[in-house]
Amino acid sequence: MSPLIAGAIHDAKNGLNLLNTWLEEARRASPSPAIDEARAVAARVGAQLVELLALYRAGENNLRLAIEDHDLMDFCQEVTTEIILPPGSKAHIESDVDAVAMLGAWAFDAYQVKLVLQEALRNALRHGKDCIRFAVAAQAGGGLRFTVSDDGPGFPQEVLDGEARAMDSASSGIGLVFARLIAERHATPDGRHGRIELANNSGAVFALVLP
Repeated sequence: MSPLIAGAIHDAKNGLNLLNTWLEEARRASPSPAIDEARAVAARVGAQLVELLALYRAGENNLRLAIEDHDLMDFCQEVTTEIILPPGSKAHIESDVDAVAMLGAWAFDAYQVKLVLQEALRNALRHGKDCIRFAVAAQAGGGLRFTVSDDGPGFPQEVLDGEARAMDSASSGIGLVFARLIAERHATPDGRHGRIELANNSGAVFALVLP
């Protein structure tokens, strides 16, 4: 990708952010399912452009993470409250607030990790039936595990086997590539790296593990 194309993507991302602002104004003035759908589409495309720019910067060895301590309760609330539910969706997002509160703070790049988790939540909402579960827990042996699970049909076997780049046929695959990049870039001085884990358990289970 040339710098010119990267610049155009950046401009398009800023334009979508402005469009989202006006759509939010329109929603407050006259709520409608069509506006909600437009907001969801604009948010999804904007996130994909951010992910594409991050992949470009990684290819140019110019991707830098902003690792700082973040209160997990505040962070998780921000992740879930920004998600726009698809019009007519019966699914809802559940999380264990008490469990999150006990974890306190953790060091990670909140902006990039939020993009990863919100992409996982949007995917779960597309395929889940009733309940989307968002959980955070301390990882055995050290680390932090974010989990997004749904009650849909689960991941195709080729995705679980690592043979498919995208999590479903309607996806470009950018989201999963981006998620693995951000997970891997979270590392400790002793060489431990983050990772993405995919599984099926009465539905799809997506996990982001940070060291």
